[in-house]
Amino acid sequence: MAKPEYKSAPFQSPGLLIGVGLFITLILGMLLALFVNGAGGRVGIMLAFPAAIVIGFIFILDRYLLFFLIVLFRSSMDKVLEATKFGSFGLGAVLNALLILIAFIALIQRPGPATKVLKQTWLAFLLIAGVSVLVAPEFMTALKSYLALVSYAAIFSLAISLIRTEEDFGRWMRAVFFSSIIPVIYGFVDAANGGYHSFEGFRISSTFSHPNIFAFYLVLMISLSFYFFKAKASYIPLFIRRTIPIYIFIMFALLIMTKTRSAWASCFAFFLLYAIVYERKYLIWIAVASVVAFMIPDVRDRITDLAQGNEVINYSKLNSYAWRKMIWTQGLMWMEPSHYPVGYGLESFIHYSVSFFTMSGGVAMGAHSVYVQLLFETGILGLLTFIWLHLRLGFLLKPYYQTNKLMIFTAIMFLLEFALNSYSDNMLAYLSFNWYLWFVLGAIYAVGRIRKQKVDELLADTVVTPPGQSVAQSPYVTMPRASARNRNWRK
Repeated sequence: MAKPEYKSAPFQSPGLLIGVGLFITLILGMLLALFVNGAGGRVGIMLAFPAAIVIGFIFILDRYLLFFLIVLFRSSMDKVLEATKFGSFGLGAVLNALLILIAFIALIQRPGPATKVLKQTWLAFLLIAGVSVLVAPEFMTALKSYLALVSYAAIFSLAISLIRTEEDFGRWMRAVFFSSIIPVIYGFVDAANGGYHSFEGFRISSTFSHPNIFAFYLVLMISLSFYFFKAKASYIPLFIRRTIPIYIFIMFALLIMTKTRSAWASCFAFFLLYAIVYERKYLIWIAVASVVAFMIPDVRDRITDLAQGNEVINYSKLNSYAWRKMIWTQGLMWMEPSHYPVGYGLESFIHYSVSFFTMSGGVAMGAHSVYVQLLFETGILGLLTFIWLHLRLGFLLKPYYQTNKLMIFTAIMFLLEFALNSYSDNMLAYLSFNWYLWFVLGAIYAVGRIRKQKVDELLADTVVTPPGQSVAQSPYVTMPRASARNRNWRK
């Protein structure tokens, strides 16, 4: 089947692309040069200037090469990008802007399913969130948060736009998988250096800015690596594929050292549901692993910690979950009914927390729950459209289940894991993790669509369907099912 020809668009002009790239490089270079003058000799900020020039030239020469490098190395760059910040601006903002621009160009040059899927999933939520920027108490902070949300939709659409064949899917999945190597190696370096300093004791964050982000990234990579192993994915080199169980075990060890309970819970849920749906023998391994994990003092302490500190008595210390419930309750009770529809604006929860949270001590604090945050900041409409975004994507993936059973199961589990983690964490603020999550979801949708088209075309060659019906709707067609000897659901 020949690749579709894309419609011409102004952005296909090489001269215009070069001009846009040079303009972006010039403006960013000037801004960063000004920042360096006031940086007080900070090495990270001084290196940001030449780095911005390099990034600009890569964008000019091949914007998809730049995007490939982002996928390959963004998981290792949180702390590096943090060092380039001057105020709230740095190289991270440059990459965000270029990613959105690359996605915008791709949507124009490659009209297809990406635009349709964006309209059905992200559009409503982004519209409500965009309105909430206008009423936010801190406009620039809200705008920055909004652009992060736009970048999640952008990388989702890029996956759908760029993956046109199964070979494309394999190349991009290799890049996602190999993106984990540096964070995994550096995780042990971080542990050897004493880890992340926290009131909760020893934790590791590896290349990420916080242990929670590293933990959620690890759960994503553990789940994806397990799929590569079970599916016998040919795009992963054979030697690496055979050693994936060892790699997963290593990531499990790092996940424990993050001390992120919600990540532990979502990882447990993934393997438990897999065992129930596909291979019951894994239930034994899950039970054994649970007992072994509970024998580890740090794990046992983190779990039993939830049984104490659930009430405010004099100066007693609340556990983290009780603390969360208190800030949720006080924040939602502080809301006025007139703000229920569209909220107080993006990033308003942390802004007003010093006013409503009795334990703030004058320090602004986040909601630590996506659902509470969105209800407060974007109102009922924002929360409902956010929930709709994930439900709709799940429904869009469902028709591809018969041809990609384990892969679609994995994608649905990613959505469920995100929903579970969003209950008790600031998931929308974890940019690097969200980029990988939404890129993988977009890639799975793209390859699922490709495989179903192949099945329909194959069946169309041998089956005559009634007028007005597709092959999948035909009463004369039975889709092949998996059996003990037929493991196509794993591919």
